Amino acid sequence: MGKHGRIKDTRLDRGGPSADLSQAKTGGHSRRRTVFRLLSYVKIHWPYAVGVTVAIISGAALNLAQPWIIGFVFFNSVLGGGNLSQANLGLLPFVIFLLGLTFGLNQISSFFQVYLSEVLSQRTIHKLRSDVYQHIELLPVGVFDKSHSGDLVSRLVSDTTEVENFMEDDVAGFVSNAVTVAGALGLLFLVDRRLTLLVAPACVVLVIVVNLFKRTIKRFTARIREAFAELTSQAFEVFSGIRIVKSFRLEDRKATEFRDRSLSMTKAKVRLARLSAIYGSSVDLLVLLATLAVIWFAAPAVVSNALKLGALVAFLGVMDKMFKPLVQLSKGNLKLQKALAAADRVFELVDRDAEVLETPGSLTPQMIEGRIEFERVSFGYRPDKNVLRDLSLLIRPGETVAIVGSSGAGKSTVVNLLMRFYEPTSGRILVDGYPITSLSLGYLRSKIGLVLQEPVLFSGTIRENILYGKLQASDEEVSRASKAANAHEFIVSLQKGYDTEIGERGVTLSVGQRQRIAIARALLKDPSILILDEATSNIDSESESLIQDALRRVAKGRTLIVIGHRLSSIIDAERIVVIENGGIAEEGTHEVLMSKGGAYNRLYEAQVDRLVTGNKSPT
Repeated sequence: MGKHGRIKDTRLDRGGPSADLSQAKTGGHSRRRTVFRLLSYVKIHWPYAVGVTVAIISGAALNLAQPWIIGFVFFNSVLGGGNLSQANLGLLPFVIFLLGLTFGLNQISSFFQVYLSEVLSQRTIHKLRSDVYQHIELLPVGVFDKSHSGDLVSRLVSDTTEVENFMEDDVAGFVSNAVTVAGALGLLFLVDRRLTLLVAPACVVLVIVVNLFKRTIKRFTARIREAFAELTSQAFEVFSGIRIVKSFRLEDRKATEFRDRSLSMTKAKVRLARLSAIYGSSVDLLVLLATLAVIWFAAPAVVSNALKLGALVAFLGVMDKMFKPLVQLSKGNLKLQKALAAADRVFELVDRDAEVLETPGSLTPQMIEGRIEFERVSFGYRPDKNVLRDLSLLIRPGETVAIVGSSGAGKSTVVNLLMRFYEPTSGRILVDGYPITSLSLGYLRSKIGLVLQEPVLFSGTIRENILYGKLQASDEEVSRASKAANAHEFIVSLQKGYDTEIGERGVTLSVGQRQRIAIARALLKDPSILILDEATSNIDSESESLIQDALRRVAKGRTLIVIGHRLSSIIDAERIVVIENGGIAEEGTHEVLMSKGGAYNRLYEAQVDRLVTGNKSPT
């Protein structure tokens, strides 16, 4: 197939414009499937899982051996089954030794159970949390645009912590209780089948009670987690925009909203607590009734010597050993449901289709010149409304093109589609003749430098932030990129220069300084295509002048796309493209477009009028 031929579209579903988490598959996560998915993480560390299992089985066996020893060895052999004339006190030291041995070995098993289960849970959760974080990074931009950041953070931190707490505190106990109950039922059957048949119905009723409560419990816990995510999102939103909150005196309003949401979550938790209390009391009542039934039917058998006293003691002891873990097992179902509800939310996120940076057969040309073609491209963030309609645009290699238009016209959408943050609903986009869906996604983005309206910097030093453009760059390369972006001078004037800590999101720097660092970062990767998406709309005139001067230098040898709000910043562009109603209304130089008196002229004059009246809001 020739260079300019159509290559099969290899793009994956990237979530599309409506890729929000509310559309994740909420109904497909059965409890069994969620459990198996968690077990797949445990399986990675199988030696620890085997060790914990051995410790659990050993501990359960030793725990059940104690009432057996007391009933059959102590009561029947040492005390003669209640007939003191047949007592054999010579066996007492042996009984004490057996009890001490089982107790000591049980403690050793308990130690290994606690230690190994902690190691297993920590390693398992570390793997899960790391996978979730990495998957979030690879999610399409549409997911982030449609979801609250607080919800994503809640799933990553709070929900994985819920699973972690369950694995740390409850999984080993849960399995131990299950093994103990199974072993106890076997021993009870060996002691007396008839009495065991009295106990069995209580176990069956207990299972029924658990199943009656579990769906309601899971629904409540899922609702609480969703409420917590909303609470986190609101707090994150308010703290991020605290200057606006304070300047508009919104503190009381936002505090009221927070209290209302917190109260809603509190009420849900209270209802869950009431449900849990009823659940626990029902279980305790069943245990009491089963114990009384055994005593009622066994007492006459002991008196008539049809059942040895030691056997009854052993039966009651084993039953006690069984019912305690059975109660804990059934009550532990509450914690299990909470953990599974949290795991469901985590796996809903993991099940979102991630971007694939490298796919088999994707192309990585040796060089990109920077020729960009939009061929009848249509796209909408909502299915019922297109932002772009059959847009066709050609940008030649090395050309400086400005794209302007009113708010919502689709200027930034052009950038989103070129970067493959979203996929067009129809048409195609080519770079140097290659459909961008045929190029390696990682390769495509490595050839494009992007500077946004709100410069995004990360906690750390100035040097570290610039190096994100090219992690292995030398100090000389960093300095050269900073000089090209007119950032070097202000950086070296700082006390620690390039090693200055800039704080979260670069709050210690002005907007203009942050923007120049962002440009230096983009230049460090030496992109064939450089995009400035309204990069000068929020800065002062001096910073804008410095950035414009930098752009005139760095534009040589690369394709430069400037998305402009401030029309003064794009006057010198070789070509200005005006987008209106989803298509290109007109294009040309500033002088040509002004002489036409069309859409560009109207935008320009409207902006001049705002400047004259003192309202400097960008167009």
